[in-house]
Amino acid sequence: MSTLAGLPADLLESLEGITSMGVITGAGVSAESGIQTYRGQGGLYDDEAEGDATVEALSASTLHHDPDRTWRVVAELARRSVDAAPNPAHHAIAQLEQNLTRFVLLTQNVDGLHKLAGSRNVIDIHGDVLDTRCRDCGARGRFTPEEVRALEGTPFCPDCGGVRRPNAVLFGEMLPEDKVRRMHQEFYADPPDLVLIAGTTAVFPYIAEPIVVANQRGRLTIEVNPEPTIVSPHVRWSLRGKAGEVLPLIAEALTSD
Repeated sequence: MSTLAGLPADLLESLEGITSMGVITGAGVSAESGIQTYRGQGGLYDDEAEGDATVEALSASTLHHDPDRTWRVVAELARRSVDAAPNPAHHAIAQLEQNLTRFVLLTQNVDGLHKLAGSRNVIDIHGDVLDTRCRDCGARGRFTPEEVRALEGTPFCPDCGGVRRPNAVLFGEMLPEDKVRRMHQEFYADPPDLVLIAGTTAVFPYIAEPIVVANQRGRLTIEVNPEPTIVSPHVRWSLRGKAGEVLPLIAEALTSD
C-alpha cells in the first residue's frame, strides 16, 4: 500500500488487511453536490424559523391535514435531488463497495445520489424522496425528473385516486422495520473490519450507535467531518475535512496494491 498525501502514515498502516467495511453518511456528503445540509455550519437549521417551518411541513400530521404544504417542501427537495450529480465522495464510496469482500452503506440522505453513483448494498434508512406510495391503496411509484420539475401540489394515485405520499420517513414517524433489521444485522451482529462515518453530526442515536458498537468491539473506526461531533470521542481517527476530499484518499488506500 503506497503512502498517500493527506492521510497519516499510521492510519494508512491500520488500513492494511481491511476486507469488510461499513459506511454511514449524512447530508454533509451531498452538500458538495449543492444540496443544503440540515445541521452544522451553513445548514438549514441555522435559521431557526425556517428550520422549524420545514420540520412542521415535513411531519406526518401536516401530511394528514394539509398535504399540499408537505408536498411543496418535498417537491423542492426532489427538484434539488434530480438537478444534482454525485460528487467525489459518492464515487469513492461506490468504488469501495466494488473492491471489498463485504460492504454496506447506511445513509440518512433521501436524494438517491449514492445509488446513482453506483452503490448497491444501501440501507437508505430515511427513504428516497423520489419514491412514493399511495396513502389509501399502498400502490408504489417513482417520479421521473420531468414529473418532479412539474410538481406543484399533492400528487394523486393513478390506480385509486388517493393521496400519494413520499416514501420517506417524515417527522413523527417510525423507521421502517425491515431497514432497522438490516442495519442491526450489518452493524451489530458482526461489525465490519472498518466502520466509517462521514458528513453527519450523528444526532440520531441509531446513526451514532453503530460507530460506538464497532469501537467497543475493537473494529477500526473513522470519522470524516469538518467539525467535531458527538461521535468524535468514540472513533480511533477523526479526520477534519470535506468528504469529497478525504474519502477518495481512503478509497485509494484501500484499493491500491
